[in-house]
Amino acid sequence: MKNSTIFPFERNQYFYGKLLSVDDFALEQKYGNDKRRMINRFVCGTGVIAGMYVVMVDEQTVSVEAGCALDSLGREIVVDAPVIKKLSLIDGFESCADMQDSYVYLCIEYSQEGTNPVHNIAGNSGVTSSEGVQNNRIREGYRLYLTNQKPEEINLSCDALYEEKVRIYSGQGVTIIQNCPKFVQSGQEAELTVEVENLGQQYISFSYTLNLTGLTYQGDSQMTVSFDEMMFEKKGRYTLTYHLKAMNVSEMEGSADVESDSFGLYIAKQKVDARANGRSVMKLTARDGKEELLKQYHYHAMESLMEATYKETIYLGKIYMIKAGDSYFIDRIEQMPYNQYVMSNALSGALIKMLMKESVRMGGIGSGVDSQGQFIRGESALGAQVRDGVIEFDLGLGGQRGQRLISGEIFHGLGLGRVAIQTGLEEEQKEVVYGSSEVFEDQKIRVESAVRTYEDKGSFAVGIRLLETVMGGKIKVRWTAVKNVAEEHADKIEKKIFIKPGILELGLRESYYLEANCVNMTDKRVEWSVKNNGGFVDSNGHYTAPNTPGVYEVVAQSVAFSEVKASIFVVVRNKS
Repeated sequence: MKNSTIFPFERNQYFYGKLLSVDDFALEQKYGNDKRRMINRFVCGTGVIAGMYVVMVDEQTVSVEAGCALDSLGREIVVDAPVIKKLSLIDGFESCADMQDSYVYLCIEYSQEGTNPVHNIAGNSGVTSSEGVQNNRIREGYRLYLTNQKPEEINLSCDALYEEKVRIYSGQGVTIIQNCPKFVQSGQEAELTVEVENLGQQYISFSYTLNLTGLTYQGDSQMTVSFDEMMFEKKGRYTLTYHLKAMNVSEMEGSADVESDSFGLYIAKQKVDARANGRSVMKLTARDGKEELLKQYHYHAMESLMEATYKETIYLGKIYMIKAGDSYFIDRIEQMPYNQYVMSNALSGALIKMLMKESVRMGGIGSGVDSQGQFIRGESALGAQVRDGVIEFDLGLGGQRGQRLISGEIFHGLGLGRVAIQTGLEEEQKEVVYGSSEVFEDQKIRVESAVRTYEDKGSFAVGIRLLETVMGGKIKVRWTAVKNVAEEHADKIEKKIFIKPGILELGLRESYYLEANCVNMTDKRVEWSVKNNGGFVDSNGHYTAPNTPGVYEVVAQSVAFSEVKASIFVVVRNKS
């Protein structure tokens, strides 16, 4: 925490005849640095501004791409060129290798060092190195290091301003975190989520009791949180959601406390000795949560930053590894596991504009003109996009019973794909009749209508047939086009394959049935293969290990979607 004190601000006052010393010049630098770093801390925050992406180069090497970040003291960290490092050569690797965790965190911190040594003509006066030599420059840089330690504070991103995360349990490869909003309006719902991470191969289950204060769950002041991984697709991370109700009180704390001795954890259906504790706190307020956030931030932000003694580490990546004896192999890399990003003004502005445009498209009001020059009004809500408009059929001198009139092609503005269109006959009094025009006896004009849609064009045509002879004038038909956004989104959900188990350890020539789970795919057929002669796998996923110890990759590829594939690593050992 060197140079962490920046207050009070003090700068030189110059005058003719002033004798300048080293302290004066150092103060000049410190004043400018402290001012800049204060702005960085208070306005920008801590985290990566751009770049610093961690890339796997090979099974034992990573690359950190060029980028810049701000640390918790407001100091700039710049990686001016990509740096490639073997994990074993990064600081902290040896201490991490002694632990049993299947992952390590790659972190970065600010560092500086003296450069350009010169002879000090003042001899040994002041702070000098041996033989009167002093560094003439200070080079700012960075230090990469590995750690197995999770952050002391788990609220590292900007989410910490409005959410509170509490680690309920961490051990044996299992982590349970409780997450709730910091501010809840009295009488409103509050969402409590429980994030579960299981890094082991065995399935887990657990349950514990929460005692609620100022909150209720389904009308009760107590609730049970339970989880059984066997009920989910094995993917290592899960989120449970519970909806709590805030009582009609304000300016008090609501809480969800883990009841002592209520926690039970099972790994592979065997109960393990484990203890959980934690308390999630929410402030119940008469104001909206966003209003309370603004009030609390402006009121307490200065105090919080001044009192902060915790040095926030910047976690660039979580590197999952496969260990085989003294060797290791990189399995995959999770980027920015704690979402420590700094939003620049340009990026924030761009995102706000995109959100505003999306709001107009999804829930606001827009307008357009169809191919016949008719005005089209558009609005959308509740997961559906809506457009409507009016078509006029000119009958000229009149129309005969049974006569058909077809509109030109009309573009509804909802894009390609399935769209539902409804039509109705608009009367002079601005009444619209949908369905059969023969139901209402006082209807002046009797017609029936039909719609033909062109999904590949994003357009449609409307046709009407006169049910009686009409004497001149115009017939107005109002149309409404509706597109189900939720259904369209479901079609675009990412297709994935998960293999059970996620990692496998076998003896020589030992066999195991692998299971491929296809997500968001109706055709669940897969083709199995093994890389680099690493054994044999049949069409049913029955894998047989080779005669040679090592780490081998087994791949499952979708038959219907060749770009969708997944793989696992099998560690083959000589168990004799």
